[in-house]
Amino acid sequence: MDEDLARSALDRIADLDLAEKVTFHVMGEPLLHPKFFDILQHARERGLPVGLTTNGALLKPETIRRIAESDLHQIDISLQSPDKESFHATRGTRIDFDTYRTRLLDLLAACAARPEPPIFKIRIMVTRFARKMRRDLGIPDFMGTRVALHRTVAEWGGLIYERLGLGADRQAAMSAKARKLGIYGWNVIEISPKVFIETYVLTDWGNAFAAERIFEAGHGYCFGMRDHFAILWTGDVVLCCVDFDGKTSVGNLNDAPLTEILRGPELERIMRGFRYAKLVHPHCRRCLGSSTRLGSWTKPALSILGLKVFKPFFYRHSKLFD
Repeated sequence: MDEDLARSALDRIADLDLAEKVTFHVMGEPLLHPKFFDILQHARERGLPVGLTTNGALLKPETIRRIAESDLHQIDISLQSPDKESFHATRGTRIDFDTYRTRLLDLLAACAARPEPPIFKIRIMVTRFARKMRRDLGIPDFMGTRVALHRTVAEWGGLIYERLGLGADRQAAMSAKARKLGIYGWNVIEISPKVFIETYVLTDWGNAFAAERIFEAGHGYCFGMRDHFAILWTGDVVLCCVDFDGKTSVGNLNDAPLTEILRGPELERIMRGFRYAKLVHPHCRRCLGSSTRLGSWTKPALSILGLKVFKPFFYRHSKLFD
């Protein structure tokens, strides 16, 4: 993203008090941006709580120091694969896993040493579902059982406790509690105050990578623009973070101010549709669609029930410390 565009977007968000938090992510690595720390500093000067989502591949001692000094509100590490075998199967061998893991823990320790440490999350995929997409994209089934989930949480929890010097007795208690976790849904596991392991289910990513015909859905529900929206590097304002290439763009910051885009008739029409569980935008219909006609009915029904009714059953917050 152009630096001036990034600064003006942050200014508008701050002026409007529009967001609880601004996060740098959406299918890209923020630390690749040559002006990342300048843009981050501008956001902090405007009083915006900032989150960083990174895969951690570019963490080196100087980068770790600068991130730890930046007063971030939250850091999410998209670890995705939990061990050396799955790491190299998905990321190749250009990065040594042991070095990578050590630097993640170094960043955690540096942030934890702050007077007001940020929320720190290590995010790992549960690969039990989306089998076809896994096969097409070559993603191994590295966390598809409860046993694998419990082992992963216990191992990474132990590494965190060891790095932060929190004691073997607490580590043993944490491991015992980890064995009670379920694999279905979204687990937010609090290892220690403000330090989390988060496991989330790998889905079909809105059919973004599907090659076969998709039967579009007519109804469904989504948190897009209700819970969050995204601004892509191009300046496109899109409904949600799943839309990484601008298919749901409702306007571009190079052409119109953010307020005008958010008040536009197209977005109003889309949001009115969500209110009544009707999918207005073509990409939303594809996102909640399916490769089978039956799935194009059941998946939208599950989106309504899951996000409106059963969300507490699929989104679990577990506290693994006393």
